[in-house]
Amino acid sequence: MLDDRRPRRVVPRWRSSWVTARTPEARARKPGKLIDVAPEIASKQLELEFEKSVPVAAELMFLAAQGGDDAAAKKAASLIVERQDKIGATQLVATAKRILEGAEPSSNAGHTKDFVRHARKLLAVDFRNPVLLMDVARELTNKMQENAALRYVRTAVALAPQSRFVVRAAARYFLHVGDHERAHDILRRSPILRFDPWVQASEIAVATVRGKNSDLLRSALRTLNGQARPGADQSELASAVGTVELNEGSSKAAKSLFQKALLSPNDNSLAQAEWAATRLKLAINSTALSLPLSFEANSNNAYRRLLIPEAIEHAKSWSDDEPYASRPLDALCYLYCLNSQFVEAELAVEKAVRAEGKASISSLLNRIFVRTQLGKADGVEAELSQLAARPDAKDHAVHILANAGAIAYSNGWLEEGRDFYQRAIKVARSRGAVSEEALARAYFARAALLHGDPRATEIVKEAEDSVRLLPSPGAIHIVSHLVGDKERRALAAVADSRVAKARWSWDALSNTLRLLE
Repeated sequence: MLDDRRPRRVVPRWRSSWVTARTPEARARKPGKLIDVAPEIASKQLELEFEKSVPVAAELMFLAAQGGDDAAAKKAASLIVERQDKIGATQLVATAKRILEGAEPSSNAGHTKDFVRHARKLLAVDFRNPVLLMDVARELTNKMQENAALRYVRTAVALAPQSRFVVRAAARYFLHVGDHERAHDILRRSPILRFDPWVQASEIAVATVRGKNSDLLRSALRTLNGQARPGADQSELASAVGTVELNEGSSKAAKSLFQKALLSPNDNSLAQAEWAATRLKLAINSTALSLPLSFEANSNNAYRRLLIPEAIEHAKSWSDDEPYASRPLDALCYLYCLNSQFVEAELAVEKAVRAEGKASISSLLNRIFVRTQLGKADGVEAELSQLAARPDAKDHAVHILANAGAIAYSNGWLEEGRDFYQRAIKVARSRGAVSEEALARAYFARAALLHGDPRATEIVKEAEDSVRLLPSPGAIHIVSHLVGDKERRALAAVADSRVAKARWSWDALSNTLRLLE
């Protein structure tokens, strides 16, 4: 069981430099407050004149792409392509070629097999390339070698605390390894925090991860409220502030901020808006969902519309885009379970457990549930007992009790199965955990029917009546496969009514055309 309404924050994505260089994060600038990287570009060009080395060219290529200086970026890319015989078939060469062609990177561009080895050769010549350092750190993190990645991250931040790409990527690394305070400090200490809205958005989001409110909130809210149409560079900022407003119960203010974020969204602010869409009745149109790299938003949107196979495909792409992260794998496991694809769910949850390093109780409970459904019951009761004894077990009481119900049913203990599921439902209701209650009722009904509970008809009927009122597309999907055609259509209509429909407006065309500029 996964709570499909669990918190999400606008923490920065961590992608390879050649992908990031072609996203709004690298291109957009706040009108009237340009980040002047021209002196840095000029300095790096001068350095390249005296030292025509690949590391210097690589740094200039990314910096110039970030600053919108196509001529300088192409000049640096040309040198890299000229030296490709010495470099080998690395992504650095592929990126240089794409920049020379003016083409977009592939949506899920990955490293070549020997990327780290080739990159280390370059860094052995010149260790002063923070962009390449962060790319190596990401690849090591993807391979679950977080400790090895640490020195690359530290060096990159020391070399380039003024680089948006470096500080946001470094913050994401420290969030990944659980050092939330370090992640926050890197953003707060960056010299560009006071004027860069991308770094400000990350700082506000990471502060909320730590359970704190950022000192930037008031000024950011004032700035955003004073603008009718914030630019693309403020989309993440608007969604980060909107999330704080939503969490504090200010739904009207939150909706206004999310609507501003959706004027020129990137994939991260779009995913945040999609996460908040049901609660705020936000309409997410197909134009926004066609944004490059918007795998997470598309997966959640398809899920809300009960298009589970489509949601699964987008979640796979999301996991490929963030291979170090457990959240897309948790989503995959959840979606597979909704579809009773437990073999695939087991593969996803095992990857999630490995990706987390120190596995969370949620992932371990998901693994117990999947193994129970596959008939791999050996040891699951003992493991569930161990998890129930953990200090944080009360926070997961609904999931633990529901798992106990699933195990009891799988062993043929029908009365015990009913009792555990009913206790899970009672706890969820007492806590106001409406999504968890809906999922507990749905899985209870499925288990009762599957294992021949004589009260299955009654339990399914109760679940059908309840999920109509409880906000969980997943629960509706499960129950709709347990009832007749008429009831199934009625449940589908309930789910559809909860998806706010976008109406065509001139803004939709205007925003689409703006992407061409």
